[in-house]
Amino acid sequence: MSGTAAGGGKLNERKMEDDNTGVRQRRSLRLGRDVMKSSLVYSLHGFEYDDPVRTFQETVAQVQLAEALGFDAALMTEHHVVETGYFPAPFVTCAALAMATSRIRIGTGVLLLPLYDPLHVAEHAAMLDIVSNGRFIMGVGYGYRQEEFDAFGIPLDERAARLTEGIQALRALWTEGVTEFEGKYYQYRNVTQRPLPVQKPHPPIWLASKAEGAVRQAARIADAWFADPVTPFSVLKQRLAAYKETSAKVGKPTSGFDFPVFREAFVAATDDQAWAEAKEGVLFIYKEYLEWGHLLDEEGRPVPPDAPNALELLRKRFIIGSPETCIRQALRVKEELGATNVVLRMKFPEISQDKILNSIRLWGEQVLPAIA
Repeated sequence: MSGTAAGGGKLNERKMEDDNTGVRQRRSLRLGRDVMKSSLVYSLHGFEYDDPVRTFQETVAQVQLAEALGFDAALMTEHHVVETGYFPAPFVTCAALAMATSRIRIGTGVLLLPLYDPLHVAEHAAMLDIVSNGRFIMGVGYGYRQEEFDAFGIPLDERAARLTEGIQALRALWTEGVTEFEGKYYQYRNVTQRPLPVQKPHPPIWLASKAEGAVRQAARIADAWFADPVTPFSVLKQRLAAYKETSAKVGKPTSGFDFPVFREAFVAATDDQAWAEAKEGVLFIYKEYLEWGHLLDEEGRPVPPDAPNALELLRKRFIIGSPETCIRQALRVKEELGATNVVLRMKFPEISQDKILNSIRLWGEQVLPAIA
């Protein structure tokens, strides 16, 4: 890349400013101040362009831009045996992103823990924390698709117990010199898991949960509850109250804790432009959720796939519009829920790379400073 000395100086100044912004954001959270970070989350589909290599390469460019603009993290989801070629290996994707970046945190958002042996997860997560130099977030979830559990030969009704036991095993493997673990599903005798993660005692564990019992379990066994984008605000507030109540019972803080909230988001110059550019991609994702029985109405009841107003119910839960609209909607997430990190899915199938990069840029330059 060529340029004048003045231009190079401005680029260096911008990079230093971006790096300092990231440091300040992380320091503020540690000090318990009232801040809200911005992150990205991805669900990648191999059918896009009929070229999964291009899909991933574009994602790398998006995460690199987000890093330069001061975003906190980039997370990768997973699903299996999906006809659209939904990317199934978040550890691999995270490792590639870690090598393409230097500051932004990288994580799974989420890994379907009941499908895996915890020793396998502990080893791979430790290596990711090493590869990323302590930037890894271990996001885990229960899973809910029968097809995935059938494919892995694991009964769906064991998912809650396997997840709880899996998190317990992860903590033991990451913190004990020699692990002796006796569970119903997993047993480790005289196991030494090495190398250990860079972060101490281990990478933060975010648990994605929807039902009240699962949210309470997040308070008991995880480092953060990762709130989903499909549950209405009224229900999220009830779940948050349950989370705090259980946190108090187990001796955890009921304020000042890390609270990442997943939101669908897209930014353009105007509200109409943002919706025009994002609509088809967003609807594609939510038609999948409907088919998988993963949506709730405003009262927290499951939405049947044939409900005529199903997708209209969701519009109020998205953060899509002009920078001014997105600031207002993001502040609602911060003020009503107390979110410390708004985790945004901005990449949807069929939206061109230039539009996604512009959305990330507008958020980073105009929305992020206003909400942080």
